[in-house]
Amino acid sequence: MRIRPFSIFVLSLCTLTLYISELYAQNPDIADIEGRVINIETGTPLADAHVFLSGTTIGTISNTQGWFRFRNVPPGSHKLTISIIGFGRISQDIIVQAGESKSILVEAEPKVYEMNEIYVGNLDDRWERYLQRFYRLFIGESQRADSVRILNPEVLRFDSRWWGRFTAEAMAPLIIENNALGYQITYYLDDFYHSGFITKWDGDPLFTELTPRDSLQAAYWNKNRKEAFYGSLRHFLIAIQEKRIPDDGFIVHRLPRDIQGISRQNRFRTNTDRLLREADEEPLNRFNFSGRLEIIYTRQEEDPRYVQWARDLRRGPARSQTSFLELNERPITIDPDGEIIETYGATRFGYFSFHRLADKTPREYRPDNW
Repeated sequence: MRIRPFSIFVLSLCTLTLYISELYAQNPDIADIEGRVINIETGTPLADAHVFLSGTTIGTISNTQGWFRFRNVPPGSHKLTISIIGFGRISQDIIVQAGESKSILVEAEPKVYEMNEIYVGNLDDRWERYLQRFYRLFIGESQRADSVRILNPEVLRFDSRWWGRFTAEAMAPLIIENNALGYQITYYLDDFYHSGFITKWDGDPLFTELTPRDSLQAAYWNKNRKEAFYGSLRHFLIAIQEKRIPDDGFIVHRLPRDIQGISRQNRFRTNTDRLLREADEEPLNRFNFSGRLEIIYTRQEEDPRYVQWARDLRRGPARSQTSFLELNERPITIDPDGEIIETYGATRFGYFSFHRLADKTPREYRPDNW
C-alpha cells in the first residue's frame, strides 16, 4: 500500500463518521485532510477502509467511492493509518500546517492473510502469566490501570525464550477499554519488547470516546483525564513550546554526565527556552540537550503505587512527581501536541515511565480552560 499526494480532488457526496476534539471545533488555525483509497492493481475505489490519525480520536471510514475526509485537524506531524480487510496496512507520516487543506491518494496493495493463524495456539497457564506481565508493562500499574481491559487478549502471542527478554505480538488490532478515562482504544501493535529495566513499544492507536451512563460518570472521566494529562511528558513538551514551564508547575534541572554515568550532584536549573529551536518545517521544533533532564511537576502528588513500582518502600508518596528524560538521538523533533516524531527518540525514567497506556489521553486532548 502506498500513499502519495493527490493534486486534484473532487468531493463526492458521502457520509463520513468523524471523531473530532471540541477544542479545535472553532479554531481558525486547524487544517483539513481529504483523500481517496484505491486498489493499486485495478485502480478501483475501496470502500469501508478504516482511516485515522494515530494517537487521536480522529477517524473515519471511506465511502463507496473510496473518499474520506478529516476536518478540524490540529497542525503538526501526524501518522495517517489505513487498514482494510484483504489489503496491507500502512502508516504514513504527514505534516499538516495551520489552515492547510492536504489532499492524499492512497494506493492499497492486495494481501493474502492466513486468517486461522489468529486464533490458534495453546492459551495455557504460561500464556496467562505472560498476559498478566504484558498488562503490567503495557497497560501499567497505576490506579487507573485497574479499570483497563483488553477485550480480545486471545490475539496476543508472547515469546520469552531468551534470558531476560520478553516480546509480544498482536495477530489483530487490540481492542482496549479504559473505564478510568472513558476511551475505547483500537491499538495496532507493531513492536513490543522488554529486557531488564527497558520497555519499548510502537504502534498506531485510535481513541474513541465512550458514552457515559450518567453525569457522574462523565464528571469522573473528565477529572481523571485532567489528572492523567497534567504532569505527563506530553504536557511538559507542550509547555516548553508554549513557554509555560514555570506557570504550569514544572521545575527543570540539567544533570551533567560524569565518568560513571549520570550524576545528580551539581545539578542546576536550566532555561528550557534554550533547549528549543525551530525545525526546518513549521510547526515543528527541535529539542536538544546532553546528559539528562530532571523534570519535577509540583502540582500533583505521586500515585501511592508509584513507590512500590519504583521499589522505594522506605518512604511514602512525595508531594511532587519527579521524572527524567534522555535523548537517544540529538536533536529530536516535537510538534505542537507534544508528540516526539522520531520512534524511540527519547527514553523516559521515573514518573514519566510509571505512566503507561492506562494514563494516556489522545494527543489533541487539552483540559478545560487550557
